[in-house]
Amino acid sequence: MNSDPAHVGLIPDGLRRWAKSNDATLDDAYLRGAEKVTEILLALQGNGVRTVSVYNLSQANLGRQKAELDAVYAASLHFLTTLLPDHFDPAACRVRLHGNRDLLPHKYVAAAEDLEAAMTGSDFHINILSAYDASDELRAAHERARREGCDITAALEIGNIDLIIRTTPEQLLSGFLPLQSQYAQLVFLPTPLNDLTEQDIDDLIAAYRRFPKLRGR
Repeated sequence: MNSDPAHVGLIPDGLRRWAKSNDATLDDAYLRGAEKVTEILLALQGNGVRTVSVYNLSQANLGRQKAELDAVYAASLHFLTTLLPDHFDPAACRVRLHGNRDLLPHKYVAAAEDLEAAMTGSDFHINILSAYDASDELRAAHERARREGCDITAALEIGNIDLIIRTTPEQLLSGFLPLQSQYAQLVFLPTPLNDLTEQDIDDLIAAYRRFPKLRGR
């Protein structure tokens, strides 16, 4: 049966490669990346997608060099404090941060929590995964399931994903929502995040609609 993807996972990648090939600084590359993620979110929303989960930082990423993490955090703050509020209606859009907040800078967490409080709509959901680790997520879901007497899948805060887009030719999910990705269509693109266009997103959604949804059957 053909259908629209209700939930898309986005793994933005290729920013260091883009900076090198375009003679740009990491700061510029990541700021442009934040703007590009915003464009992609708008394109997905325009295609009827209801939820997008964006991989901002895994816990493993926190071991990268300080200069790169500073560039990521600066771009993320711009994303949280300016880009999302400017482009999405808080009455229609909901934003949630998922990951270990204790491992993130205070300014980052404060900006995310302000956004969570302000954007509480139900039409379009944006999950931001930062300092995220799948093992932590599954342990928390297991404890919640035991406490509430429900199945572990019902205890997960993020639901099943239909389509995952990663802007790299390397066919890796890097720990991105493994339980929710069991039946997701996976797309790995040679195009770096910063060169992706709205037409590219439209084409990916159109291709998904043509893809048979067997889910193991």
